[in-house]
Amino acid sequence: MKYVSLLIALFMFQLSSTAQGYRTSNTEKDKKAPKEAVKYGKNIISFSPVQVVLTDAEQSSPDVAVAFAYERIFNNNLVAFRLPVSLSLTNNYFYVMPTLKLYPMRQGVAKYAVGPQLLFGSGDGTYQDYYQDPVSGMSYTRNITVNRRQFGFLINNSVNFTIAKALYVGLDASLGIIYYDNLPKDIYNYNSGLTPFSSTNSRISPAFQLNFNMGYRF
Repeated sequence: MKYVSLLIALFMFQLSSTAQGYRTSNTEKDKKAPKEAVKYGKNIISFSPVQVVLTDAEQSSPDVAVAFAYERIFNNNLVAFRLPVSLSLTNNYFYVMPTLKLYPMRQGVAKYAVGPQLLFGSGDGTYQDYYQDPVSGMSYTRNITVNRRQFGFLINNSVNFTIAKALYVGLDASLGIIYYDNLPKDIYNYNSGLTPFSSTNSRISPAFQLNFNMGYRF
């Protein structure tokens, strides 16, 4: 019986030593093994509940819009293409602003990007013109609505925040110029404008947009 107890004690000691060695070995392996980098999705679908857009320096106030966008990040994690489409909340108007984004520090939790952005705008545009009454011969002003089209170039700056692996929020701002605008000026604004863009009947104007967006990254 004494020998059996001794054998059992030796067996338990050997089993305890083996288990301790196994735990120590696994702990050392865990410490030596490199941590796997977080893999961020290369597709972002986002929504901007409020976007401020200024494409005409003569407007009394900037346009307010909502925006939907899709962004595709290429395999090098340095370059991305973003396509936002904005719908005005105050006018029958929409904007499309294709953007090429350059990420100097690749992808991460919070990353800055800069790049060129084009602006296409289309919808109803209204201007004032003279109207002469053929009966009385008197001249009046009247509002004329036409299909307005705009084209411009901006420099886009943005900051992306990936709060969770699939939750994305961002801040986006652009500054540039409108090169083409087919809307005639109001009759009383022919000789006015914002320096250095002032010229007779010129539609060249500064452009600006600012928005906060949030969405899904996958």
